[in-house]
Amino acid sequence: MTKKYKETVIEKIFIGFFRGIWWLVKLPFKGLKKSSRLSVSDQQHLITKKNEILSLLDSENPIELRHAVLEADKLADWILKKKGYGGETFADRLRAAEKDIPRGAYNNIWQGHKIRNQIAHENAEISHQALRAAIRDILSING
Repeated sequence: MTKKYKETVIEKIFIGFFRGIWWLVKLPFKGLKKSSRLSVSDQQHLITKKNEILSLLDSENPIELRHAVLEADKLADWILKKKGYGGETFADRLRAAEKDIPRGAYNNIWQGHKIRNQIAHENAEISHQALRAAIRDILSING
């Protein structure tokens, strides 16, 4: 015959106290969960920006193509922020989202971001074809 263990009053108070402490610790972080969906207004903003960027794809002007790469990168970063991924930089947020982005798209976004960094930090000469590919790669992120 087995005896059932019965909690004492002190144990119940002790457990309740620590549950209350845990609740207080978690409280400030309740609103920081990742959101998998964008609001309707955010989706409209995303579509508008994507269309603006895509309209520059046919340009033969390298300045417009470079601008489109930078804008695509900003848009991808905005999406990651809106979905609640943390980090100080785009790279940090993209790493945080790695599990939620299909592997092929993740690699494409990284490749596009590398081109963006070459534009922003190195002022490198990049072919029109590579710029267009970078824009498509970065925009492969799903909003």
